[in-house]
Amino acid sequence: MMILAYLSVIAFVAYLVLILYGVVFKRREKVKGRLFDLEQDFVDPTDESVLQEPFKERIIKPAYQKFTAFLGRTTPQGISKAMGRTIIQAGSPGNINVNRLVSMMFMVDVILPAFYILLLQATGSTVNILMVIILALAGFILPYYILNIKARGRRARIQRSLPDMLDLIFVSVEAGLGFDMALKRTTEKMPGPLSDEINRALDEINKGRRREDALRGIYKRTGVDDISSFMTAVIQSEQLGSNIANMLRVQSHSMRQKRRQRAEETAMKVPVKMLFPLVFFMFPALFIVILGPAVIRIIRVFSDMF
Repeated sequence: MMILAYLSVIAFVAYLVLILYGVVFKRREKVKGRLFDLEQDFVDPTDESVLQEPFKERIIKPAYQKFTAFLGRTTPQGISKAMGRTIIQAGSPGNINVNRLVSMMFMVDVILPAFYILLLQATGSTVNILMVIILALAGFILPYYILNIKARGRRARIQRSLPDMLDLIFVSVEAGLGFDMALKRTTEKMPGPLSDEINRALDEINKGRRREDALRGIYKRTGVDDISSFMTAVIQSEQLGSNIANMLRVQSHSMRQKRRQRAEETAMKVPVKMLFPLVFFMFPALFIVILGPAVIRIIRVFSDMF
């Protein structure tokens, strides 16, 4: 058990070093990677100069890539698709992919119980097997849970900014700009995750992708239902040849009304959410302050009587 714990700590430290190295030297690593790919067509792999490369490039990095690829292949396809969808909706933080996410889940799954075992052995306490199992499950779920929180936060920011963006697009179209130019101008005025996704869709259209596919891709990358209804309205308006300004006016009013309804729904939930803190934290303190002196006087009265 001690050997497994020490190996887990060593693997965790090595993994952190690789992450820090990748963050600090990310740009340099990209340039070196592109140069390495170009040199593969001209350099003989059996050349002795290959042995002069750093140990990280020759051993650690290929081993880590094979490890993550193996974990990615063994992950069920349905779970892998769900993870990939969550990563995309979270904005792909740190250029993470499914293989790296699964490897992080397994790493944390081993590291948390290992630190717990080392801590107990250092203090001379006995190891609780149930606690080890709980920490292993928590460590396995923790990376995906954090990523899911980021995805929900990004969807919420996109949903809040959509009505304001529709207002700007409508004003720009009314001023005489084309729809694509209005989108471009609006993204310049309102930076954020929604603007990034719209710019990506516009770039895809300029590169030759079908307009309908590029617009629907925004919904696939965000997961916001309001985006789906807006893009569907845009596509139908272009296909039917209707006035896009009227469509934008209707969509803008509808999105503002939905945002108001969501705010009212959240406000209606506040009293229910405040019930438990009031009952368990504030009411006992109030009872002590209000009834405390009376209880003390009653106790004194009865003690004098007897």
